[in-house]
Amino acid sequence: MAANCAPCHGTAGKAVPGSAVRKLAGREDVAALLRAFREGRRDSTVMQQIAKGYTDAEIEALGAYFAARR
Repeated sequence: MAANCAPCHGTAGKAVPGSAVRKLAGREDVAALLRAFREGRRDSTVMQQIAKGYTDAEIEALGAYFAARR
């Protein structure tokens, strides 16, 4: 699933230096952010639609994966 994030957020969540896109690696709030996008509580041009495709379990797995990346 994390491979789906790589085109924008970089391999393993490490965004390209100078990119306007946030890094995900090492962040503890990825699951909360994905839920907020999915529920429409956080605005985005793309992430709301992407997050709607994930189950709660998938969101938790993505959150744990990116939190563990340093």
